[in-house]
Amino acid sequence: MRLNMLTRLTMESAGSPAEPITGQILPPDTATSDIVYVMFHGYGNDEHEMVRIIDAVDPSSDYISVQGPIHRQYLGGHAWYDSAGWDNARIQSQCSAIGDQIVSMLDSSALKGRRKVLVGFSQGGYLSYRILADHPDTFAGAVLLAPSFHDEQPRFAEPTRRPKVFLGYGSLDRQIPEEQKTSIRTALAAFATVEERAYLGMRHDVCDAELTDVHRFLQSLPRI
Repeated sequence: MRLNMLTRLTMESAGSPAEPITGQILPPDTATSDIVYVMFHGYGNDEHEMVRIIDAVDPSSDYISVQGPIHRQYLGGHAWYDSAGWDNARIQSQCSAIGDQIVSMLDSSALKGRRKVLVGFSQGGYLSYRILADHPDTFAGAVLLAPSFHDEQPRFAEPTRRPKVFLGYGSLDRQIPEEQKTSIRTALAAFATVEERAYLGMRHDVCDAELTDVHRFLQSLPRI
C-alpha cells in the first residue's frame, strides 16, 4: 500500500499558517520505498500539479502533496504568499512558518527512518528551499524546479551534513528574475551540494529532459 496524501494549510486571522489538515500516515511496514516526497506547487495551481510531476519521475513513490494556504478568489488556484503585495521579509517569514508546520507534521513515528525529499516548483520551489535552509538535517535532499527567491536576509541552520539539491531552470524562463536565480545559487552554496541544470528553449516550465535528470539525481541521494 502506498502513502499518497494530499493536504492543505489554512490561515489564521493574523495571516500565519494554522495546523495542517492531514490524511492518514501509514505505518512503515506498508511502505514500498524508504523515500517520501514532500511537495509544493507553483502559484495559481494546487496539490495535484506536483502529483503529476512525481508520477512522471517515480510512479511508485510515496508522497505528501500540500495545497497552498492562499486561495485566489476569482482566478482559482492557490499560492504560498502574495508576491505582488508582500515584501521579501514577510514572504520569508511566511515560508519559514509554513516549514515549521510541515516539519512538525513529519515528526511521526510512521515516517522515522525514511528519507524525506522536498520537491517544489516556482513559489513552491522557494518554499522548499526555505524549509531545507531552516531544517537541513530533516531532509535527504531537495528538487527545486524554477524556484523564485525572496530571502530578505539569507540564513540557514548549520547542517551536520550538506544536503544534496537539484536546481533546474529553463534558458528562456523570464518569470524568475536573473537576480533571484543568482541569489538562490549563492544561498544554497553556503550549506548544500547543488547540481544545477539549464534546459535550452524551456520557459517557466518543466520538460522531459529535466524529469530524466531529476530521476537520476534521486537515485544518487545518500541514505541518512
